[in-house]
Amino acid sequence: MPALVKLLFALLASASLVACTSTRDLFDGLTLSGWEQQGAASWHVADGAIVGNGQGDGFLVSRERFGDFRLSAEFLVDADTNSGIFIRCQDPENIHPDTCYELNIWDDHPRQEARTGAIVFRAMPPLAQVSTVGRWSRYDVTASGARLVVRVNGITTAILEEADPIPGFIALQRWGTGQVRFRRVTITPN
Repeated sequence: MPALVKLLFALLASASLVACTSTRDLFDGLTLSGWEQQGAASWHVADGAIVGNGQGDGFLVSRERFGDFRLSAEFLVDADTNSGIFIRCQDPENIHPDTCYELNIWDDHPRQEARTGAIVFRAMPPLAQVSTVGRWSRYDVTASGARLVVRVNGITTAILEEADPIPGFIALQRWGTGQVRFRRVTITPN
């Protein structure tokens, strides 16, 4: 009987390990469950996507903190919209490139070194220019300790080797004018 008990515990331990490292949705396609709105931007769900628009600027901030992970998110943005994905934010009420890592979404940024694919203030200019306006595009981000690797549509655009590894919130940004949409937002713990 003790051998059977050991085998059972081993199976349970491996099952929980798999559960802890499996990919999960951060957006269910129907609601903003798991997210908090900050600022004056209007956030809602339409056609299976998170939509940010309105007259104000703001963020949609995860209720949960994340440390090491692989994040994937598809986005569709108007040409005049300043958007981005912020990671490892420490204060959900103080989302800024100085306090988080901002993965910019703005092809026509007036400072092209901060365009889509850059990690604002930290890894600029992007290693490659990827055009994203007017079509669904995808960010894939790997945060592993002090290393961040950013890909846009499969192309590596930024690598940062000295990131702060402290877990933090994830925030979706809508700033300025126009509209941004996010869908298929998933995370896999590393």
